[in-house]
Amino acid sequence: GGYVRRMLLFYFQSEIAPLLREPHPGPVRREIFAAAAEVARLLGWSAYDAGRHGAAQRYFMQGLRLAREAEDVVLGGRLLSNLSHQANYLGRYSEALQFARAAQASVRNQATPTVTAMLLAMEARALASSGDTQMCAKALNLAEQVFARRVPEKDPHWIGYFDELELAGETAHCFRELGQARETQMFAAQAIDPVATPPRTRAFISMVDAAGAFKAGNLDEAIAHATDAVSLTNSLQSSRYMRY
Repeated sequence: GGYVRRMLLFYFQSEIAPLLREPHPGPVRREIFAAAAEVARLLGWSAYDAGRHGAAQRYFMQGLRLAREAEDVVLGGRLLSNLSHQANYLGRYSEALQFARAAQASVRNQATPTVTAMLLAMEARALASSGDTQMCAKALNLAEQVFARRVPEKDPHWIGYFDELELAGETAHCFRELGQARETQMFAAQAIDPVATPPRTRAFISMVDAAGAFKAGNLDEAIAHATDAVSLTNSLQSSRYMRY
């Protein structure tokens, strides 16, 4: 977040905002507003990651309004899921659950299986944080079923990151919140590819894995995972990661 926020903000203000004020034919206008919504979403994530939560929420809400102007309900659902993710991180679990379910309702019968699985994972995260084991398991099970029907060629480009590894990572986070050590470590192991997983993702998952090992009473293993994660911090400017 710390690396890209200022650059993105300058680009949005200098290049995108003027375009939004100009008249355009209907299809072109929708494309411009959809692209602007994606940049606003990235601005929200960069601010969120840098610990600027008020700014992050404003960017996500701005992106949601832009997506509505673009008539892109699926992208709007994505922005609602971002708001859910942030609310969950801030400890506002009821709000996180409301955002996740609103996202699903807004895209019903329009989202691809991959997008739907991601939204269900956000619901599961909120339920896990709330301590609702049964409903969390139900949401995760449904996410896995839906994900199995995915056709990547039909997905919007912005969901390309959500693969088997990402779903496993979301599941590991859920079991960490529920205090289930064995499941946390099992899914954390499935969430990391030795070659394909970037350092940032590996760092987050390593901390989740460390929490699972610690919960299981395996102190040496927990320290090893945490040490591996800490060794990656020099390349990250992320308030969220430092909190992990």
